[in-house]
Amino acid sequence: MSVYSEDRTPPAIRRPVVLVSWDGTSLPLSLVHLDAVPEFDWVLFDYTGHQAAGARTLRGQPATVLAAKTECKGEIYKHLADHLAATAGDATAEHAAIGQSTPGPWPEYVSLIDDDILLSVSQINTALHLGRTERLDVFSPSLSHDSPYSHQWMRHQPNRIYREHDWVEVMMPFYRGDLFMAARPHYQDNISSWGLDRFLIPTLQQLRGQTRTALLDAVMASHRRPVTSGEKVYRNGRTAWQERQILRQASMDLIASEAPHLRDSPWYQRSFVQRETPNKWIRWKRRAARVVAGWLAESS
Repeated sequence: MSVYSEDRTPPAIRRPVVLVSWDGTSLPLSLVHLDAVPEFDWVLFDYTGHQAAGARTLRGQPATVLAAKTECKGEIYKHLADHLAATAGDATAEHAAIGQSTPGPWPEYVSLIDDDILLSVSQINTALHLGRTERLDVFSPSLSHDSPYSHQWMRHQPNRIYREHDWVEVMMPFYRGDLFMAARPHYQDNISSWGLDRFLIPTLQQLRGQTRTALLDAVMASHRRPVTSGEKVYRNGRTAWQERQILRQASMDLIASEAPHLRDSPWYQRSFVQRETPNKWIRWKRRAARVVAGWLAESS
């Protein structure tokens, strides 16, 4: 029998927010197939800063436009978090004015999708549905095999719905809204986004008890541009690798101060010790394992 009867409706929640980046001049949402009604709210982020911010209708889609000249995706995290924080008070006041209870200050889920990701509205809806039904806290579509990639395990595997992982890339992640906002202080001086995905978000998940992370094989997207290197020096004087190391240390410090028992956990050993070892033999074995895994995936 259903948990909800006719006289008992589900508790209200704020709709998910899906941000897609945009160069401000080309066709907005150019790689998104508009094949269904979105079960979420659009945010388009113009990373050139040319567009006027505010509510717009683009390609028939009601959307909020945010605009700022940025160097890399970490700044988009910051601007989206700042926008959600600024509008949370407005939403609370609006509900109170019409006698409704507030469904919580943050969206159910927050997603940030790069402008070179090819997917559809129906795929985004499906990803959100799977997130709810499987009670996921962080998740991402998998990558098609013709996509440029940084991590072999992000590539699609057939005949399965999802795979549990410790973290997902910043290319097209979905986060619980409150988890995304809990990381807001760390977005302020991270331009590249390196370290947010691999260290900071998983650390906050552990501290908050929101540890359900998965890669969705039921939803396959395609990455259409080459992967960029981490060698660029940003205006804060750091490279992406240096930002990664700063967030790695910040995450370790958080664990040491708030949950030191986690340092003995298998998750901590995988995330901060085993995968970070400088041992050349282990690195060679990992490369060989990636080659074998790629060959098996291609032949399946």
